[in-house]
Amino acid sequence: MKPKEKPSLAWRPPDYEVDDEGKVIGYENDHQPNNWGKWGEFDERGTANFITSDSIIAASKLIISGRVISCAIPLESGGPVHPSRTPILHLFQYTGTDMVSGSELGRRFPGYQGSDDYLVMPVQGSTQWDGLAHIGSDDTIYNGFWLGNVEARFGAKRCGIDHLKESLVGRGILLDLPRFLGVERLTPGHAITAEELNACARFHKVELERGDLVLIRTGHLPWYYELKNKQEFWKSASPGLAADCAQWAADSEMAAIAMDNVGIEVEPFAKGGQIYPLHVRLIRDLGLTLGEMWWLEDLSEACLQEGRYKFFLSAPPLRIVNGSGSMINPIAVL
Repeated sequence: MKPKEKPSLAWRPPDYEVDDEGKVIGYENDHQPNNWGKWGEFDERGTANFITSDSIIAASKLIISGRVISCAIPLESGGPVHPSRTPILHLFQYTGTDMVSGSELGRRFPGYQGSDDYLVMPVQGSTQWDGLAHIGSDDTIYNGFWLGNVEARFGAKRCGIDHLKESLVGRGILLDLPRFLGVERLTPGHAITAEELNACARFHKVELERGDLVLIRTGHLPWYYELKNKQEFWKSASPGLAADCAQWAADSEMAAIAMDNVGIEVEPFAKGGQIYPLHVRLIRDLGLTLGEMWWLEDLSEACLQEGRYKFFLSAPPLRIVNGSGSMINPIAVL
């Protein structure tokens, strides 16, 4: 017999208090490693603090050929927006057609010709950064701030992406796993281990340094554009980082990770386990900004041609006040 459905969800008030600074009183993060308090009790930038003026100057010296490469996918309707999010909607308020077709608009503004358009989209709906307000666990986000600081009307009053408006610029390195493994792309469900990443770095003759912006290519995102039935992309598994990569990221003191998949970590998740468990470890515990849906095919070819896998990378987020993430156009300069 099918159990009777409950008419509503039960809820009990939490057994903790939140102070005037928005922190859960007495809460201790038992996840190790974590960076809570590393840059002060009220830090909202996380591992972006590893980037310094000296490291940016050093990264600028990697510009040798002056080759500029965008790591963004097309921002367009029909792109790889997760089915749980609203698709990208691109609208024009007025266009050149309105000006030359004898329209009412053309008559009202004689002598003016122009076009004006709008985008309606999720900030996590294209090449983007996941900010530190994006993921929480146990009612807390990075550095012990209460998850309730992120609200519908006023956004992320703590750990907003706008705290990084002048950051995420510095030395980028590419770990090109398909190139290392001699395959076109990693198979769906491939769990990328720390050992595999370290071996790939040795193969490309790069050493991870503090403050690096680490780009990891899987070859997964281009598959989306090859598919006629896009639903197959969402129904399939995804290659991504394994659980041991949290310790790997902490040990290297990197500033950010970006990948050419949708969710950074391997999918499917462990049966019966937490959804996006590595997001919790990386974003919430380490304060590590994550980049998703980066286009790394052109950069892969450029690095192969120039024989080097480190470069200057500029990828600051848009200054979205109290945002939990931001769409971006990352630029690598070789």
